[in-house]
Amino acid sequence: MPKFEIGVFNQTVIDLLKQGKFHRELDDSWAEVRYVTLDAPNAIEAKRKAQTRYPVTKGFVITAVDEVPAD
Repeated sequence: MPKFEIGVFNQTVIDLLKQGKFHRELDDSWAEVRYVTLDAPNAIEAKRKAQTRYPVTKGFVITAVDEVPAD
């Protein structure tokens, strides 16, 4: 199954940091884009999986969905 690299950050963390506050559950590093790898049959399914794991309702923003070249 193909692998996809997903870029994700948390807008709520950014907004709180701008106010001098901290998120109760997530550390400050979520203000920067993180990259996670997911297995999926295609990019659409990879994004769907990422949105399930990192929901927009909790402030997450998906910035990229890129297929990782096979070795």
